[in-house]
Amino acid sequence: CSYLPGLHSSSLKNVLPPFIYMSLQKAFQEFGKKMKGYYTNEAVVVATESRTSSPVRIPRDAETLQHPQVQLLFPCAEGAGYAGGIVSAAMDGERIAAWLAALWNRS
Repeated sequence: CSYLPGLHSSSLKNVLPPFIYMSLQKAFQEFGKKMKGYYTNEAVVVATESRTSSPVRIPRDAETLQHPQVQLLFPCAEGAGYAGGIVSAAMDGERIAAWLAALWNRS
């Protein structure tokens, strides 16, 4: 295992509410039909994403996405407190990038 603290195996139904683990189970099966080899008995899902990884949250204006006091500073993703993992960090980064592209095109 490349994760030094190690991993502990557990069924999704032991750590997630039924409506979530049942939805994931169905989605994994459907995705496995589209991508052969994805859904196997050896498949591993690591962790659940939450917003607990950053002890701080850098202020960000909801409309401009900028720091309210520092012009052109766009706090985003996990380190700024707007994401809890790789997926939500990517989505937040994509949101900021789209905003910046629109801002650039207006200039």
